[in-house]
Parts: sequence; C-alpha cells; structure tokens
Amino acid sequence: MSDLSDQKPIIKIKDQIGLIGVLLAAFSAPFTMAFNIGAVADHFVNSSRGEIGTMATLELFSISLVSIIVSRNTHLVKSRLPFLVGGLIVVIGHLLTIYAQDLNMVFLARVVSGLGSGAIVASVMIIIVRGQNALMTFALLNSGVGVAGVLLSLIVPRIISIYGMDGAYFVHLIFSLFIFAFIPLISSLGDKKEEQLQFPPYTGKAGWIAMFGVALAFFAHGGLFSFAARIGADLSISIITIGYAFTIGGILTIIGPLIAGFIGGRYGSMRPSVFFLTLMIFVAFFVANAWNPVIFFIAIPIFGLLPIMWTPFFLGGIAGLDSSGRLAAAHPAFVTMGGAIGPMLMGYVSDYGGFSAIGWVAMFFILISIPMVIIGTNAADQKN
Repeated sequence: MSDLSDQKPIIKIKDQIGLIGVLLAAFSAPFTMAFNIGAVADHFVNSSRGEIGTMATLELFSISLVSIIVSRNTHLVKSRLPFLVGGLIVVIGHLLTIYAQDLNMVFLARVVSGLGSGAIVASVMIIIVRGQNALMTFALLNSGVGVAGVLLSLIVPRIISIYGMDGAYFVHLIFSLFIFAFIPLISSLGDKKEEQLQFPPYTGKAGWIAMFGVALAFFAHGGLFSFAARIGADLSISIITIGYAFTIGGILTIIGPLIAGFIGGRYGSMRPSVFFLTLMIFVAFFVANAWNPVIFFIAIPIFGLLPIMWTPFFLGGIAGLDSSGRLAAAHPAFVTMGGAIGPMLMGYVSDYGGFSAIGWVAMFFILISIPMVIIGTNAADQKN
C-alpha cells in the first residue's frame, strides 16, 4: 500500500482551492437545511413537520443516488464535464424553487438541485482520494465548510426574515454561480502520472460495513440537526439569534478540521471515530432537551462540529484502505442517504413525541453505528 501511496500525485494548492470552492458553492442549500426548512414551513403555513422534513429528505436522497452512480463509475471523472453539468443542474434547481407555487413543486425543484450537487461532491471526493495529501485536503475541505457555515449563517437568516423562502434560495442561486468560477482552477484532472497508476478495485467488506455505520450516524445527526432552528424557536429565540449559534458552530468548524489535518494519521482512524461518535451521543441529549437558550447556544455549535471534525480521520483511513476512490466517492452517498431519511422520519417522530423523542432516537442510532464503524476503521488502521 505504501508503494502505491507514494506514487500518487500531490494535490496542489490551486487544485485544492478549486475543488473546495466548487463543492461549497454547490452545497450552500444543504449546509443551511435547518434554515431552509424553517423558511419553507413559514411559506407553506399549513404543512406539517413531516411534510417539511420530506423536502429535505428528497433533496438529500437525490444527492445520495447520484453519488452512488458516480462512485461506481470513477473512470468518468477525468474531465470537467461532471462539474459543468452538475453546476448547471444545481442552478436550475434553485431557480425552480424560487418560482415554485406549491409544496410539490418545491419537492421537485430540490430533487433537481440535489442531482447536480451529488455529481459534484462525488467527483470532488474521487479526485481528492487519488492524492498523497488526501487527509489534509479533506481537513481543508471541512474547514471550508466551516467558513461557508459562518458566512451563510450571517446572511441567510437575515434574508429569510425579510424576503422569506424566495430570498433564501436566491442566496443559494448566487452561491451556485461561483461553481463556474472555481472549475478552471481544477487542473489535476487527467494527470499523466495519475493515469499511469493502476488502482485495484476494493473487494473487501469492512469498508462497506463502516459506510453503513456512517449512514446510521448521519441519519441520527441530520435528523436532529435539521430541526435545530425549530428547537430554538420553541425556546422563543429569533431566527437571527439562532443564526449566531450557527455562526459560532461555523467558526469551530473552521478550526476543528485543521486540527484534525495537523494531527494526521498518528492516532489512526478507529480511535478518533469512536471518540467523536461517543461525544455525539452525549451532546445529542442536550440539543433535543435544551431547556433554556444557554444550553441551546452551547450544544448546537458543538453538535454541528463533531461530524465535520470526525470526517477527515475517517476518510483518511478509507483513502488508505481503498486507493481506487470508490469508497470515498460513495461516502457522500451514505452520508446523505442517512441524512435524507433523517429529517422526514424525525419530523414524524416529532409530530407525535416532540423534540425530546428525536433526541432519544438519534442517540440510539449513533450508538449502534459505532461497532460498524469500528470494523472498517480497524481494517484501515491495520492496512496503513
């Protein structure tokens, strides 16, 4: 494994900027799903929490579906075409959302946008895992998510308070146009050194078992976190003030993955995975059962940070376990698959049991994800 890893090309700074920029521009809507759900709920006042959760489910499921397709066809990611087509589809999806006249049209528009986002995120993952410096690039990517989170948490709530749902998706439309500005920076596609390498397909089972564990963890996290804004609203916290909590989380998310990148692989992949998942269970209780605004403001930023800080450790191990990129390309599919089902099911759980019930369900599924993740990360650590 080490011989092949040493032959991998190094992802240059310009390429890192391009890859990170393209992904962030395509994912502004999924990043702010909690705000989007609230805006759509206020726009369609007769809709239930389950129906609004379905909107998030459909968007994330479409991201998952395309990510799976791309992960099975990694040889196609040798040109800028997936980025160009994906970017165009994201733009169309945002436009359709702005002009949607009913909830069903919103559902369709978010599916369209998700298809484009899925093509982009899977392509980015494939390129990153082919590089020697995959772990640090994943860390920079997740720090970029933090930067985008801070910016969007300052902008989107204010726009929603004035212009509602249409204003929110106009912001996402503007962000998506930057996709086409970042694409030219990606020059590592079709690199000759990379083309000369033969990456054998991954045939093991441990990595895929870990991916299903990831899906369960993100089902729990996404299902609870997508209702964070509504939990805050029940505590009589304004949408703009809730945005400050997300801003704090975004700042932590900038720093956390960078720390993970500098730590690198010295602790392997398994131990950090167990640590962050266990901590996620603990914090989930306080998110769902926040009894005053102080608890909310402490728990929400930490809960948002944990999966972002965990991901570089996990993907760093996966990059060594499977050099072909299939596992890494499938990672967004499993993340969004779990996150897709979460908002819908948790919405119905909330309709019948309140936000506290969501917390207990989330804690249970994170707990059962841990042994599955251990199987894959332990295999990765042994190979590395």
